[in-house]
Amino acid sequence: MSSERLLLSPEEGKAPFFAGVDVGGTSIKIGIVDDFGRSINTGEVNDDGLPRSFLSIRTEPHPQTAVNQISGVIHDLISRLKIKKSDCLGVGIGIPGTMDMKTRRLRQPPNLHSWKDFAVCDEFTKESGLPATFCNDANAAAYGEYWVGSASGQSSMALLTLGTGIGCGIIIEGRSIDGATGYGGECGHLLIDGSDNALICGCGQRGHLEAYCSASGVARRTIHLTGIRESSLRGRINPETKLGGIAKIVFQEAENNDALALEIIDDTAVYLAQGIISICNTVDPAFVVLGGAMTFGGKNHPVGQRFLKKVRDSVDSRTFPTPEIRCLLIDFAMLGADAGFIGAAGLAREESINK
Repeated sequence: MSSERLLLSPEEGKAPFFAGVDVGGTSIKIGIVDDFGRSINTGEVNDDGLPRSFLSIRTEPHPQTAVNQISGVIHDLISRLKIKKSDCLGVGIGIPGTMDMKTRRLRQPPNLHSWKDFAVCDEFTKESGLPATFCNDANAAAYGEYWVGSASGQSSMALLTLGTGIGCGIIIEGRSIDGATGYGGECGHLLIDGSDNALICGCGQRGHLEAYCSASGVARRTIHLTGIRESSLRGRINPETKLGGIAKIVFQEAENNDALALEIIDDTAVYLAQGIISICNTVDPAFVVLGGAMTFGGKNHPVGQRFLKKVRDSVDSRTFPTPEIRCLLIDFAMLGADAGFIGAAGLAREESINK
């Protein structure tokens, strides 16, 4: 996780440096990385007294105000850390939603409706004086894991972030797959159930991966099943229970070996494997990384280990029976909350190199 990563002083870092920005619906993370993707200590500490790898500001509804504030934070960081301005070669900005790659404008970011059609790169370069690169936030996180995270050293990878929805980023030979219209890698909307009674996704369509494997999808399946099955979950879920907290309750009851909770997690793994198989048959990544908030305890917890094994076994049983496919690596992400800003900075570095 991010708290376990070594943070460098600017003197320890290898120039050039790049700024990374991870824009969320309520907050924005801003950090500096060196040429090897190593985070520079911001000089501040978090609530646990540990050094902070990024600074966080509130997301402003007006995009120009946000750009001005982000630019100010980056320049303050560069000044405070005594990094030469000439050694900071660019900034990468990860934002939810899709982009028009030709005009370098946002389309319609979810939860950031007033940012629609905003020319974020051009405006940021005007304000900050730094070359700007933008990408989908999931693609940014994927690049972070590809560059210095779980998939470091691999030729290609796909990241699936399991949260309220499902984000996905695909990196092939160091390049983020954005697609012709910015919709590349939207694998949360892969069709895994074509029946007329398939579950409805948050986008309004039936049968998408997100409808089954996101935290919201798990919550809705849990509510249905607790209505017809005996389980300790029944005593913890009622009409007042928030949808966003149900996946955590399922995890907690799975820790107590509740049969239905374990079944829900196993089924989630099988559904997720269906999506992974489609990704593998399309782009053949060397590594699939699972991130986000809903990893059921992750690799250091027995429930998380069970979930990961079920995913691996289900993928293995349904892919082409060749040695190469059987060697597909699937594991949890390792960068935690740092992945987005590190990956955004890495994509800015990539663009700088390829100019």
